[in-house]
Amino acid sequence: MASGLSHALVVALQSSLQATTTVSLLAGIVSHHLVFRPFEIDGYAWQLFFTYFTAFFVLIVGNVYAAGYSATLALVRALLVTTAYNTGVIASILIYRAFFHPLRRFPGPFLAKLSRFYAMDNAAKRVKAYEDIQNLHKEYGDIVRVGPRELSINRPSAIRAIYEHPTRTTRSPWYAQVSNDVTKISLNSTRDLKVHKLRKKAWERGFGFRALAVYAPRVRAKIDLLLSKIAEHSGRPIDMTEYAMFFGFDVMGDVGFSKDFHMLESGSEHPAIKGVHESMLAIGVLGTAPWLLSMISKVPGAAAGFSRFTTWCHQQLQEKRKVVADEMAMFKDQDPRDVISWLIKAFNEGDSSAPPGEMAMQEDARLLIITGSDTTSAVITNALYFLARNPDCYRQLQVAVEEQFPRGVNDWTYERSIPYVDYVIQETLRLKPSVPGGLPRVVPPQGLMIDNDFIPGGTVIAVPTYTIQRDPRFWHDAHVFEPKRWENLSTENAPWIPFTRGQWACPGRNFAMMEIRMVISRIALQYTIAIAEEDLGKRFDKEVKDTFTLTLPPLRLVFSPK
Repeated sequence: MASGLSHALVVALQSSLQATTTVSLLAGIVSHHLVFRPFEIDGYAWQLFFTYFTAFFVLIVGNVYAAGYSATLALVRALLVTTAYNTGVIASILIYRAFFHPLRRFPGPFLAKLSRFYAMDNAAKRVKAYEDIQNLHKEYGDIVRVGPRELSINRPSAIRAIYEHPTRTTRSPWYAQVSNDVTKISLNSTRDLKVHKLRKKAWERGFGFRALAVYAPRVRAKIDLLLSKIAEHSGRPIDMTEYAMFFGFDVMGDVGFSKDFHMLESGSEHPAIKGVHESMLAIGVLGTAPWLLSMISKVPGAAAGFSRFTTWCHQQLQEKRKVVADEMAMFKDQDPRDVISWLIKAFNEGDSSAPPGEMAMQEDARLLIITGSDTTSAVITNALYFLARNPDCYRQLQVAVEEQFPRGVNDWTYERSIPYVDYVIQETLRLKPSVPGGLPRVVPPQGLMIDNDFIPGGTVIAVPTYTIQRDPRFWHDAHVFEPKRWENLSTENAPWIPFTRGQWACPGRNFAMMEIRMVISRIALQYTIAIAEEDLGKRFDKEVKDTFTLTLPPLRLVFSPK
């Protein structure tokens, strides 16, 4: 048996160049249809890479020792085999995607149908993927094929079908950049619906109404500090992009870990946080091809800035665990005082909602700091930008706040509801959602109907948040900042999805809204605002970057006491 296999191997290796080329070409075509098409291989790029080069090396060795070729000839034959194989794979992929793919009937740029490198090339030019998608919808209509197996669907009816309960879609491979193993990933990266539903319960306790009552005075203390920094500038321009970021991270340090990051006090960015922000540009470009971003992130040293943040978060988590252990011994019946303590409590008690592994716990700690800070600070900055650009709206906001607090700041409390404050926030999130691109989901195997269009199973679909929230068909004066429009609108019925919807919706939404309400109402009560430079309005829009979340340019404002 063994001798027969050896003889067959020698015969195969000694085949004519024409036969070898033909077989290798066919092997490439077969690989595409039996391996690359049926299976989700996005997270296995390095395994495929090393398998490929191992096979190349083995082929050279086999040609030398089994077939008797010289080293040079063995190398030439191996290169011929790999070239033919690569040609077969690539040709099969391109022909299938262009002419035989189930999505072939949907319109879109021809190059986008062939490869995600089309989207990456566009993103690299301006780092404004959300505008690229918006332009494609203007050219091709409501449903656009934006990638080989990706559709962007700009219809309100798609929101319910894709995101709302009872959704049958799952998160796309974009979320699997760390791993698909639920014991090693954060809540945000969890793609299994049942596991996500369980884990979200611990987060919802950490951001529940009972917890918010504990957090509110601490947020107020940070707002006092922020306003003191504004006062120190005494009518001079202050970069609110920077100070809103300092505020956001300091709040999450306190509410998330009961720890002060001292960014507002120092007026400088923490080195670990700076490492994250240095990585955001790469995410904005490479995130258009998730498999490539996942691959590069695993190269030692390629994500050095993010690694500093990872190490720092691990230290914060370990320190917090020691504190929690002491607190539990002293105050057994007391609720946790910060979000991470709720997760640690669930983890220590073996609760089914706890992070399902040590790495998952660490990933959740990182998620808590980043998503709870960058997104909120972007909303605060954008709201101040729109209010400064629209003084009539700012005056309406001031009147609404003053009606509730006629005696000024000493009378201020968060407990009083001011609808116009919510209108300002909702309108800001409509025009500038913190995550402007669509959140991608995978269609279940049986497919999905959206209106009269059938979407084949396995398709990656998304509703483009920025595009649908500025579509003139769905919004009167779609590009105008008009908070009062929300007097007659519901966030649940309008095509408004900055927090997404359904099971995958942000668990910290209520906390984020509380935080932003407090900042906006306090500033309106105490200051008038103006943009420091005449051309800043245009530049602020022009220089914003889509790095999954919005990365904002400096916004220099002048605050004058009322």
